[in-house]
Amino acid sequence: MEGRMQGKVQQLSDSNRRIMEADEAPPRRVYQAWKGSNIFFLGGRLIFGPDVRSLIATVCLIVIPVIIFAAVVSPQLAHGYQNQIGGWVASVSIIFTAYILILLLLTSGRDPGIVPRNSHPPEPEDIGESSNLSDWPGGQHGSAGLPLTKDVLVNGVLVKVKYCHTCMLYRPPRCSHCSICNNCVERFDHHCPWVGQCIGKGGTL
Repeated sequence: MEGRMQGKVQQLSDSNRRIMEADEAPPRRVYQAWKGSNIFFLGGRLIFGPDVRSLIATVCLIVIPVIIFAAVVSPQLAHGYQNQIGGWVASVSIIFTAYILILLLLTSGRDPGIVPRNSHPPEPEDIGESSNLSDWPGGQHGSAGLPLTKDVLVNGVLVKVKYCHTCMLYRPPRCSHCSICNNCVERFDHHCPWVGQCIGKGGTL
């Protein structure tokens, strides 16, 4: 009898110990629990799209012609003009190339304007004049009976916004869901394969 009691106490203590260890565990950073398809570097300071490898090809297409120009064309200019114009031209081209590469990396590694997704669907609202279901056959609804579209007032103008099933939110105006990154992006223009990132509100320089 005493052995059984000690076993139960031991089991309870082990369970309590696991619970206490879980409570004491450091909270996960946002990028560690990210549900999109993005790739993070430097502890979440840089955010890239899932096709970030295409950025290598883009850098090569920029750098290789500059190297050929500096190695082949610039010496011919210096020989033809008998002065330092070849060196100056090569220096200027290298400086501008470095500047372009910095802008490229900033555009590719920055947040393009991702709208954080909800962990739970928003609370259902009364379907009235603000919810317009006429564009959806059969009056379809989103999660938890939410209308797929609703009208919101923006600067005195009535704007229709759509519900995103993946991010579980009503997208702001000019916001679209990128199927490649699997995120909603504000002022979404397109997903650029050359920079491996979405072009939106936060990614414009």
